[in-house]
Amino acid sequence: MHKETVDTLIFNGDIFTGDRSQPHYRPGAIAIQDGALVGVGQELQILSAYQASRTIDAGGALVHPGFVETHLHMTGMAYHGAPFSPQSGAKTKLNYAVLKAATNPIVTSAYTAAAACSMLQRGFTLFFEPGTIFETDAFAESMTKCGVRAMVSAPFGWDDLSSFDEIFPELHNDAVVKRAPADAERVIDQCKREIARNEDENALVRGYVCLYGEGTATDDLTREAAKLAAESTVILWQHQSFLPEFVRDERRKRGDSGAVRMQRLGALAPNTTLAHMNVLDEADIELIISEKPGLSWCPNNALGYRVTPPSKCWFPYLYKNGVSISLGVDTIMIHPIGIAGLLSLYLSASFGERLDDADPFYMQTIDAANNLGLGDRLGSLTVGKRADVVIREARDITHLSWRDDMGTLLSLSSSMIPVDTVIVDGKVVMEKGRLITMDQDAILAEAMRQRDLLAASLST
Repeated sequence: MHKETVDTLIFNGDIFTGDRSQPHYRPGAIAIQDGALVGVGQELQILSAYQASRTIDAGGALVHPGFVETHLHMTGMAYHGAPFSPQSGAKTKLNYAVLKAATNPIVTSAYTAAAACSMLQRGFTLFFEPGTIFETDAFAESMTKCGVRAMVSAPFGWDDLSSFDEIFPELHNDAVVKRAPADAERVIDQCKREIARNEDENALVRGYVCLYGEGTATDDLTREAAKLAAESTVILWQHQSFLPEFVRDERRKRGDSGAVRMQRLGALAPNTTLAHMNVLDEADIELIISEKPGLSWCPNNALGYRVTPPSKCWFPYLYKNGVSISLGVDTIMIHPIGIAGLLSLYLSASFGERLDDADPFYMQTIDAANNLGLGDRLGSLTVGKRADVVIREARDITHLSWRDDMGTLLSLSSSMIPVDTVIVDGKVVMEKGRLITMDQDAILAEAMRQRDLLAASLST
């Protein structure tokens, strides 16, 4: 039988596709050509149809689509375990708001490369930066050099800071506002600039429309942002209903809850993704189910800020009613990467309806891709999609799935299973747990050097 020649063949894999209609192949194989998946299935079937110049033996380990992190403030990764919290404002001379405002292209480039390494080592091939990067070109260039996907938008998309000034002043300072003025025209212009990246269909870093949210956008800006997102066929994203204080303030100033207000302004649609959404009432629930925006859930923050409980965890109910829900960690300062999947199971079981054990795996793959407007390109190992593939290691008995054909192990233990190989857009970017596109040791050393230099300059 004639075999088609492809770029890469992965075989001997315990493959979880992220496609619920055909979730599992063991032993399975994958054929990749020109950065796309051209064959996914049982090993015998794929190996009989394809040959390749490069073959990768997965060694029986778990193989899955690259995880997608849908809410990660990249600069915070350099301050994991810092002696101040994200809420530290003027109480300390060196705090998160000061550090956010003090970046430059060199710092951002160094931090970004180090963040890319950390994400790959945990099985994430795309992360979504939610509008807090000033030097977006440096960010995009660094991510591209590493070979990792990302999404980026206008920094701090706001035009009304009165709510933050009253409720959460420690999240911003004069320096942040000076670099990102509360001005609608500035926000829309910068969003357009980032969306222009999408003219290259295969660009690893893509743009979208971002509002900071939590009542910081006027009705006019919200309408303009929704219009731009629709015309550009990208998502509209914002923080929403994170804390009870924000919800009460938005009702007082704008007349409605965030979801109701967005629907009234034409900004609640399937191409809208809202982060947090911890504090909801029945009207919000009905609208979300009917309008189908995506939700990016950060269970670690819901617990950490003591929002859930006492608020009910509505995410399992919404998920079972057809709402696309993805997971995010938000700030790495006090939460480790990869914790969201396990916490989503615990939180749902304790304060809502228990998710199915495999649900977090899908929330971090196909649901996440859908919430970023990329579900037709990424999120599952499906023929025709781009080849973003993660091969884990099989080191001990807990890392070998048993009678699992949906991805439960990847929900329960993904953050603990070492990553061996990562392929992004058909290119191998990590082997044996090490970045191969750039010098990983040099990346880490430079990020630490830039972090220490920045801290020293701000402390004197």
